[in-house]
Amino acid sequence: MDNKSLLKGTLVYTLSNVVTKMGSLVFLPIITRLLTVEEYGIVGMLEPIATLFAVFLGLGIYNAQMKKYVDLKDDPKEFGSFLFSSFFVIIVFNLLVFLFLITPFSKKIFSYIIDLNKIDYNSLIILTIVIGFVNALNTLAITLFRMKKMYRKVAFGSLIKLFSNYFLAIYFIKYMKLGALGNQIANFAAVVLLLIYCFKDYFGKFNFKFKKEYVNYSLKNGLPLIFIELTDQIVNFSDRIVLGKFIPIAIVGAYSLAFTGGRALSVITGSFINSWTPEFYEAMKTDRNNPKITKSLETFLGIISFACVIAQLFAPEAIKLIFPKSYAAAIDFIPYVLAGIVIQALVCLDYFFHFHEDSMYIFYFSVFAMAFNLIGNLILIPNFKSYGVFIALWTTILAFLLRAVAEMVVIKRKYHISFNYKKMFFYLIILLNPVIFYLSNHEVSWMKFALKIVYLGIIAKILINKEVAEKIKNIFKKFVKR
Repeated sequence: MDNKSLLKGTLVYTLSNVVTKMGSLVFLPIITRLLTVEEYGIVGMLEPIATLFAVFLGLGIYNAQMKKYVDLKDDPKEFGSFLFSSFFVIIVFNLLVFLFLITPFSKKIFSYIIDLNKIDYNSLIILTIVIGFVNALNTLAITLFRMKKMYRKVAFGSLIKLFSNYFLAIYFIKYMKLGALGNQIANFAAVVLLLIYCFKDYFGKFNFKFKKEYVNYSLKNGLPLIFIELTDQIVNFSDRIVLGKFIPIAIVGAYSLAFTGGRALSVITGSFINSWTPEFYEAMKTDRNNPKITKSLETFLGIISFACVIAQLFAPEAIKLIFPKSYAAAIDFIPYVLAGIVIQALVCLDYFFHFHEDSMYIFYFSVFAMAFNLIGNLILIPNFKSYGVFIALWTTILAFLLRAVAEMVVIKRKYHISFNYKKMFFYLIILLNPVIFYLSNHEVSWMKFALKIVYLGIIAKILINKEVAEKIKNIFKKFVKR
């Protein structure tokens, strides 16, 4: 595994993600002042639809693309033929899907899932699905750029999407008075701009020579991933849809704010996974028992756990200072959202199965996690509506945790790769314990702030030893030299 390349990729992605995530946080207070809590709740319910359809409409082909790039990267024409063949399948499939969506039967199906009295089907739902389709195409391009280690290309693309999205959202919401619809129109324009930006370096590489064997390869390696990712995203996002059916949409708005704000932690998690993935494939191809692969994951989990504790402790002050009072309910949800994001980062374990072409194992784990989460929500939330959000939070945390544990056990037995389970369990206790929940609740005082500082110092002393501190110091020294 090329540690220098991994370091460079992580830092470049981190810097770009810092800008995009911090940019999102900067614009978020503006958006929450332009949208009512109810309107923000609608936006929060539309996001899962876009995400789920981006997975479904992309047919999981980006995974096949990663694997095939390693084999064909020295033959641009042949790889271009692969790109065109797989893209052709996606276009045909999407045309059929959109023909179905305009039928009354499709609208009837959606009415069982979403209250169409709150969210209009013809404008909001259809537009959001189109956004999902464009995002699926963008995922193909961005994934290839990551495999090619085109770090700056990926980073700049994320900036284009960020700023175009929020500037246009402000225009359509504030000046055009379009509310949640204005937000979705801006989102659509932003993903189209990103697609145009990616066009030359992705679609421009097509070799218009259709090959059936590449279609078969793409579907074989991609289709299992659809179900795997859909189950993951259902665990991650379905809670908002279920909550929207049984509790006031204003509460869904506060929960959506907590979820969106908590995703700032994914600056670190996403950056590592994005740069670790190509390095992982190269390392596994050379030495499948390389201990650095698992050790890097364990160290990474410790670092993001410390970052999570910082965010958990001081989120109440930040929310009260930055956001309107109508969104104050989000404070009590944040600690759970942040802990869930850390646990969810272990989704990178999936790549052990992808590499060995055992993706069906992930499907089994994902289905179990989805069933646990969805059934728990559907049974408990309608019967305990006043605790609905906390039920959704805990079912999500437990679903991701159970899946990660199952994956590590199978990886050890099947591929003889071990993890430090005691260390990982210790990190979990740090994130989810009565002390952190007390210090991070909505009650804010100077005494409590002082206790937070003391608690943070204790956690820092436990997690950051001399060896870890030296590693962090060396990382930044190498980055400065570059």
